[in-house]
Amino acid sequence: MNLEESYQALGLRRGASLEEVRRSYYRLVKFFHPDRHQASPGLLRNATEETKKLNLAYERICKVIGKVRASEPEKPTQEKPSRAKGAGNPPIPGQSFIVPCCGVKLNWVDPGRFRMGSPAGESGRSNDEGPQTEVTFSSGFWLGTFPVTQEEWKAMACEAPGLKIGPSYFRGNRLPVEQVSWDDCQQWLQALNKVEEAGQRLLHSFQYRMPTEAEWEFACRSGSAARFHFGDSDEQLGDYAWYTGNSRSKTHPVGEKKASAWGFYDMHGNIWEWCGNRYGGPLPGGRVLDPRGPALGVNRVFRGGSWGVAASRCRSAYRVWNKPGYRDYTLGFRVALARVD
Repeated sequence: MNLEESYQALGLRRGASLEEVRRSYYRLVKFFHPDRHQASPGLLRNATEETKKLNLAYERICKVIGKVRASEPEKPTQEKPSRAKGAGNPPIPGQSFIVPCCGVKLNWVDPGRFRMGSPAGESGRSNDEGPQTEVTFSSGFWLGTFPVTQEEWKAMACEAPGLKIGPSYFRGNRLPVEQVSWDDCQQWLQALNKVEEAGQRLLHSFQYRMPTEAEWEFACRSGSAARFHFGDSDEQLGDYAWYTGNSRSKTHPVGEKKASAWGFYDMHGNIWEWCGNRYGGPLPGGRVLDPRGPALGVNRVFRGGSWGVAASRCRSAYRVWNKPGYRDYTLGFRVALARVD
């Protein structure tokens, strides 16, 4: 895409100011963003391609104007954390834990039971949020207090050859990392496990991984059966989340909003969060023990809403999916430390 085509993609003429470019970009990207079209595979593909075109057009024009950073990935610097292979004690079940090599803070989640999905009458509900399923966890697990930040990402990306040190569109150490695919996150987690295994800080049969969709929703709800972990009201969401009503079209440092009853931050809004399992359509219903998701399927699930969506899409039960290679500036992840089969 050349410069003239870039201006055309944004509906502008050459000579438009940077502010005009930004306004046009954000207006169009909200319309075409895949989050708006996730219910239809055909619309989803078109929306994803249109979003990619808008991103390319915006970056090209901004480079020419000279007001934003170049899009080249950051190169490793002398800031590579020296603690990557540092000392530290293994986690203790029942207690919170800070991962020595990267600083990720984890909350302990006790074994328990909950109803996954939403009741038929819930406002904003999608068909694949049911039938509600009784899920039981026989073992506890740890889950990140916050989404993974850019500072934490850099600590392990330095240990993973070929992984971008600075993939995010919005930049800041305490901002959540985004523009990372499911595959990128797996590579990051492999590096984390390797370092922690070398430091003899992993419990037997436990590994760092993404949470399953069921684990994510269990922790998100924090004992609540309401639309959000704090209740049902859209009007209260701004106290707990960054979404279209207050985000100003960007991510925000993690932990600035109120926590859930179990001490988790940013489970609603700020960024979508990848889960480990595949997407398989509606929930199974009935009762399940320690579910790991469908055995087959191309797409992977992400949860939680983002800065770019309305309140109804930040609900605890709302589900979105895409291919494991998909990247977007609304999409990151949260780390789990959990038992592996």
